[in-house]
Formats: sequence, C-alpha cells, structure tokens
Amino acid sequence: GSRRFGHMSGASRRASLLLATLPLSAGLWAQRPVRPRGEPRGRTPRAEHAAEAEDVVRCVRGSVDVEGVSIPVAVWCQDSRRPTGGGGAWVPTEEYGYTVDIGRIASKLRVGWLSWLPSRTYSLAPAGVPPWRGAACASQARAGDALLFAHGFLGSPFDMAHACEALASDGFVVAAPELPESLAASYEAREGVTREAIVAATQAALGDEPRRWGIWGHSAGSGTALSQPGEFALGRACLACPLGRALEARVSDPLFLCASEGDGCNRFSETSPADSLTLAAVNKAPPFSTFESADLAYAGPSLPRRGVLLFREGDALLPNHISFLWTRTNEALFDLLSAFLPLAKALNLFLLDFDTEKESRLAAPTAAKVVPALRRFFGRNAVGG
Repeated sequence: GSRRFGHMSGASRRASLLLATLPLSAGLWAQRPVRPRGEPRGRTPRAEHAAEAEDVVRCVRGSVDVEGVSIPVAVWCQDSRRPTGGGGAWVPTEEYGYTVDIGRIASKLRVGWLSWLPSRTYSLAPAGVPPWRGAACASQARAGDALLFAHGFLGSPFDMAHACEALASDGFVVAAPELPESLAASYEAREGVTREAIVAATQAALGDEPRRWGIWGHSAGSGTALSQPGEFALGRACLACPLGRALEARVSDPLFLCASEGDGCNRFSETSPADSLTLAAVNKAPPFSTFESADLAYAGPSLPRRGVLLFREGDALLPNHISFLWTRTNEALFDLLSAFLPLAKALNLFLLDFDTEKESRLAAPTAAKVVPALRRFFGRNAVGG
C-alpha cells in the first residue's frame, strides 16, 4: 500500500534528483499565506452552515500512536460528531498548516547532504463547501459513518481538504492521517509504521461507536484504498489510479475507480487506461460499469458495485495527475517549486505533472466534477441505493 503500485522506487529516485536541483535563494522560504491566483477566499464551513449549529463542519487535529510514533491526523466532522478517542485531544483549527519539509524529505530519500534545507509552512484557508448539494448530493450518512482519505507519495492530509469538507457536510466523519513519505515529514518512520498500520490505528481512534467505513485515495493512496484489510462497506474509491491493476482487484466492497488519459503517470503502466478497460473485459476481470461522464457517475437509478470513470482524450476536461488535488495545496507547491521548474525541465525530470498543472490550472474544474461523484458514491452506498 505504501508504493505507487510497484513504482515507488522509481519515484524516489526521480524525487532525489529533483531535490538536488533546489535553489538556495533565501527569499524562497519567506513565511506567508498563499491563496490560489484569481480565487477569492471561500466561505468557511462555519459560515456556510451558521444557520444550523448541528450542521457546522469543523476540522480538528489530533494524533494516533503507531509503534510509539505519534502520527498527525486531521478530522473533518459536524460539531455533534467530533471524535473523542485517539492519543490526545482533538483541537479545532481555523486554517490548515500545509508543511513542506524539503530537508527531512531529502534525508528520507537518502540524499543526506541536502538535509539542511529548510521547512516551509503555508496557512491555507478552508475551502468552504461550494453549492454542490443540488448534484444528487443529499446528505445520506448515518450516525457513525466514517471515511478515510489516503494521500499519495510526497502528499499531504490536506491534498483533498475540499472533498473532506464537502463529505463532512454530508454527515460523514472524515479522517486524513499523515502517511509515510509525506511532504511534511513530521515523524521518523520505523519498522511497523506502515500505511496499513496507520490507517488501522486511525480507525481504532475513531471507533468509540459502531462505524461503517469508506476509504479513498489519490495516486499511491489509491493503492492503500484497494489493499487495506477489513470491510469498507461504504466503498473504496481510487483517484488517479493505474486502471489495469485496479480493475483486477478482488475486493468485495463497492469500488469506484477514476482515471484520466491526461495523467502523466500513465507512462509507468504497462497499458493505457483505455486499453486496460478493454483487457479487463477480455480477461474476465470482476464486472464493472463505465460511466460516460462524471455527471452521470452514480447519478442513475442503479448503483453499480464496481464503477469506472475515465476522462478521455477529446473530452472537455482532461485532468492530469494532480488536477485531482485541492487548488490551494497545488498553488502552495507552485509557489515553492516555481523557482526551479525550468532547471528540472532542462534536466528532463518527471515532476508528477506539477509543471503541467501549473500551466493548465485544472484543479478547480476537476473538483467540480469529481467531488460530487465522490459524494454520490459514498452517499448512495450509505443508504444502499
């Protein structure tokens, strides 16, 4: 689960090379909040639902213990559903501290001579919950229903904070732990501190009442969502996932796979996403339904047990690898990485589509399509139809 379906070693090598190109400009590390270019500050979850106190969505920060290591966890929930378990108090936060610790990441990737490079933290305002409720997104969660987000390699618990807020507004408790190889690098991993163990510990910390669980992940996190042991009756969703391997997964829980032909990481798969769909049918993989568009995903009368949404060449929207992530975390990375993107390109380094997204800015339109589909997937599974 901690590898990008077998390509983590390659990603680590590329990241090591990328780190070696970092500029030494002191001005790059000045602390300041960042907001997406041209995007107004969104309404906070508090402002969105101020009329109904029980519907106020908050983010609280806490931690869980895994093999003696304290693992940070962010939880989004309505006030009445705030967690009480775990390794300490769950403290409300009004902004998200999005940290990128270049030096510790370098050390983890065995580029120790760069370990002196500093850390930078951005203060990101909450996304607010956009008016997506009309897109078949009525609140369907029952008391005790919980979801978990698994970020990818060099990712963050806040990579999909916009989706976490939206799902919490639907009544789910939504947890996002910091997994190994995160951008924040806030803890030293040791034997036993794995993605699987962290997810299990997070579930246990939120287990004060009977819960039904769902899980979704991005990139390497989609592997976590597929492979995590246990029952996820609310479903497993995989974004920016290698379709070939995902389609072969033998999981009994509801499954939603979402991929794009515009994803630069497709180069690491043996077959293209479209060919993977064809081969899955020929090789008699578990049956699946293909949605013609994001707007139709889980919007019809039937509830497919396994559904696939593929953004294809020629579509009006063709997301890249990080278009699936939150606009504000992407913008923070652009702010940090822009100074050495030209050099990285000159060295022909693959940047996990950061350069592509910097030019295209597709995160907002992708969120407008994918997040409602996620809400329908988990919401309809919560009521069974």
